[in-house]
Amino acid sequence: MLSLSSCTDSDTISPENITTAAAREDGSLLNIDTFEGSTFASFWWAQLWTKTAGYVSEEQHRAGKQAMRISWKPSQMNGTNDMLHSELLTRALPEGETERWYGYSSYFPAASMANDDQIAIVSQWHGTADPGFSDTVPPLCIEVQSNHLYLAYAASNKPIVKLLQSPTSSKRVDLGLAQFDRWVDYVVHVKWAPDGNTGQLQVWQNGTLILNEQNINIGYPQINKPYWKIGLYCWMGKNTYPEKVVYYDEVRIGGPTANYDVVKPGRDNGTALESDAKK
Repeated sequence: MLSLSSCTDSDTISPENITTAAAREDGSLLNIDTFEGSTFASFWWAQLWTKTAGYVSEEQHRAGKQAMRISWKPSQMNGTNDMLHSELLTRALPEGETERWYGYSSYFPAASMANDDQIAIVSQWHGTADPGFSDTVPPLCIEVQSNHLYLAYAASNKPIVKLLQSPTSSKRVDLGLAQFDRWVDYVVHVKWAPDGNTGQLQVWQNGTLILNEQNINIGYPQINKPYWKIGLYCWMGKNTYPEKVVYYDEVRIGGPTANYDVVKPGRDNGTALESDAKK
């Protein structure tokens, strides 16, 4: 069973104030945001429903001088699914495309994230319903609960015809203890395949390959494959603290011909970590 709920009803949104993304560094690099401008880049859409939900900040930074600060407060709850989210999201993959590389760095302040038994999704890939169909739980997410980091992924070889329809397969993996008060680099490579055991999912943490799922089913039989979201989805609607805060920096998204080196955080300032394959 997946330990998350759907955010389907609230994901048709309008963009916030945006700026132009930085120039591409590589032909296989599709998007980049190092959050060094006055706000986030133009490829993001936003689910930021309060004035403090998300903004570029100098409080923390992985590289450069700024990072994206995202927060969620139980006090913002008004009974709607919208208010469970404080997130930035990309657009779904174009029809016919099934593979992406994602690089980013995140910072979890212990003062607002540690020792909380309430699940917070901190990175997720959300499905896009086909016309006339519905959607269900995100087919891939990373979440924090009780000082542990978990990854969950799901697949369905059947069309999603009703909200919260159960996937035909799912798996939840304990990635170990979450790391607080420090920047942690991630690279995620996913090839979506809802059936046929041709999917792929790889996750690197600080240059070390911590998950390598090959020949799997992942995702749903939808025309456009999932879009990525960073931020906080506190779907349980509760929190140990009056405010939960996460920082993000060094975001890069690569196409199917990209690789670890193309999207790894810290490329610009020489602090990028090599993958364990090169060590």
